[in-house]
Amino acid sequence: MGHTPAGASVNTIVHYAQGYNSGRFCYYDFGSDGNQEKYGQTDPPDFDLSKVTAPVNLFWGQNDWLGDPNDVDHLSMELGNMVIKYRVNYTSWNHLDFLYGIDANTLVYNQVMTLMTRF
Repeated sequence: MGHTPAGASVNTIVHYAQGYNSGRFCYYDFGSDGNQEKYGQTDPPDFDLSKVTAPVNLFWGQNDWLGDPNDVDHLSMELGNMVIKYRVNYTSWNHLDFLYGIDANTLVYNQVMTLMTRF
């Protein structure tokens, strides 16, 4: 826990904040001039999730402050190859419980391993 969020860069956190503030799931926003240079337009383009061809299984928790249930619903409708949307059967389950939850093995990992054998 002392190193969380390990591996996250400032740009990653800024990009997350941009998405939160704009309500869009889009490329990094470099500002009007930077976007024009990088993308050929003043605003960053949205990610086209309908082009996702890999099978996607979404695991989420009702109490996840980084994966709001409304966002999970929206994402599942946008993805091109959505297979399963799985709500962890524990109402207090949150984002860090996927790593540190005492019952992660029985509530999540076993289901993940079962799905992995299908693909």
